[in-house]
Amino acid sequence: MTQHEGEIIPELVAPDLVADATAARVTTPDKITSITQLPSIWKLEQNIEWLIDGLIPLGSVNLITSESGTGKTWVAYAIAGAVARGEGFAGHAVRQRSVLYLDGENPLCVAKERLFNLGIPQIPNFDVWGGWVCEPPPGPSSTLLREYARQHKPLLIWDSLVQFHDGDEQSASETRAFMKHFRALANTGATVIILHHTGKTSTSQDYRGSSDIKAAVDMAYHLEPEFSLNEGIHLLRLRNFKGRFAPGKSFGLQFVKGKGFISCEMPDTKTAVNPMQTIIEIVRDRPGSNQSQIVKMAQALGVGKHQVEKCLADGPFKLERGNGRTLLYTVANDRIPELPTPKERKYGNTTVPAEVVV
Repeated sequence: MTQHEGEIIPELVAPDLVADATAARVTTPDKITSITQLPSIWKLEQNIEWLIDGLIPLGSVNLITSESGTGKTWVAYAIAGAVARGEGFAGHAVRQRSVLYLDGENPLCVAKERLFNLGIPQIPNFDVWGGWVCEPPPGPSSTLLREYARQHKPLLIWDSLVQFHDGDEQSASETRAFMKHFRALANTGATVIILHHTGKTSTSQDYRGSSDIKAAVDMAYHLEPEFSLNEGIHLLRLRNFKGRFAPGKSFGLQFVKGKGFISCEMPDTKTAVNPMQTIIEIVRDRPGSNQSQIVKMAQALGVGKHQVEKCLADGPFKLERGNGRTLLYTVANDRIPELPTPKERKYGNTTVPAEVVV
């Protein structure tokens, strides 16, 4: 290698060494006052690195959505505990980082119960800022969080979007202005996870609100119940519906009390039972059930609430008035279509016919 007064002479050095040396010297100014100050993108080094391998990239903005009560908070607290300890999450390798969980949804007793049931002990670099503190947890525009992100490159989790978005989440302009603050934090080195709810319409089953919510994130997942025990969480599917860093993958999560979530195989959606068939079988076996009862039984088979509502509205059912405004469902046999033979579904290590699960 030839040098002249401490400088590397590019013409006399192998191209790969020049690139490495040049990239090492590239710096970006704190403020751009001239276009000539912009660093060359070809000389900047930035490889894709993962906070949680294959699931959450470092320095990214991520979205996890679900219907209320599915288990978003459970999964988010489990992720937080794994990252703070540097331990694997559901079979995925994890990089250790400081974690700040901004809980705008849950009271103190619920947050502590989640941590206990997930087996997460007190950890020095894991902080939870909830409504029980003298000041409410701040949103992504906070200068305090911006400085914390710059110093620690942490994992920041907001639970949930609606608690921190002061504008109208259906407004593209207001939502775009709000979401850009998350990107600013990611640009300083933080990794961001935002919890959000799904809507009730057919076009909002992945997430509720403006399309700018999805546009502003790098990875987006919808949490779906696959099987529940005693009306609690048991098997969940984390289904990817946006992947900017890598092709999207879906993951199966099985809850183990005191340990958190472990990886598990989920049923192949191509061989899963038809939602309409499932609802018909439930109502046929339990005539006179109301919608809430049918939803609970259907969710145990992996049929979401929105699908149940659509099937009950479109399917071959008779409605009778129950107590108050309650509607009771029975199958109208003269309107029932010809149904395929029920297929088996695999839950964990057990394969059973769909009607047995019900």
